[in-house]
Parts: sequence; structure tokens; C-alpha cells
Amino acid sequence: MLIGQLSKHSELSKDTIRFYEKMALIQSVTCANGYKDYPEQTLQQLLLIRTAKNLGFSLNEIKQILEMTSEQEIPAHQMQNIFQEKLAAIDEKIFQLQQIRNMLSQFTQGQPCPLRRDCSIPQLK
Repeated sequence: MLIGQLSKHSELSKDTIRFYEKMALIQSVTCANGYKDYPEQTLQQLLLIRTAKNLGFSLNEIKQILEMTSEQEIPAHQMQNIFQEKLAAIDEKIFQLQQIRNMLSQFTQGQPCPLRRDCSIPQLK
């Protein structure tokens, strides 16, 4: 499948597809005419990448998942662990963002400005 077709079917730009190939998330075969041909499974890989990105996974995390799936199907319990780890990371990020929000809220309610020299910003955990 040529990159134009892949782009159309995956609803990803050609630049995004090229970037994913550069990151070794997908692979192509260069034909004699110089065009890159992508195997049929590449479309499924791109859809998996898009879904995983929408779930908050980084490209490095997605690469690890793709490497595991290329060897064999990931057992359900292992996917469960991956999802639980991602949930824990998201919960930690939410906690940090709530702390930042609370501090900003305090500053809008009369607390000293943290951007002035005479103020110190409390450290986040």
C-alpha cells in the first residue's frame, strides 16, 4: 500500500506516517521505482497507534506495546497491568495538576504573588 492510500485509510497525514516510520513504529519496503510500499498490517498498526495516543500513551510506550504484539498477542493480564500502570501515572498527573490549580487559586485570592522576588513558591511533591 502506498503512503497516500495509507494516509487516506488511517486518516493520518503523510508526515505523521513518515514520522512514525522514522521512530520505527512502522516499516516499509522500498520498491525498485523508489516508492515505499507498506504492508497491509501497517494500517492496523496505525489505528492501534492512534487509539493508544488517544488513551494517553506516549510514542515510546506505544513502541513497546507494538514490539510485544509483533512477537505474539499480549496476554490479557499483561494488558491489564499496562492499563493499571497508565492509570496510576494519570492519577499522579491529576494530583500534581490539582496542587498547581490550588496554588494558583490561592494567588488569585490575595496570596502573595509567586512571580515576585519577595515570594517563594511552595515545592510540589
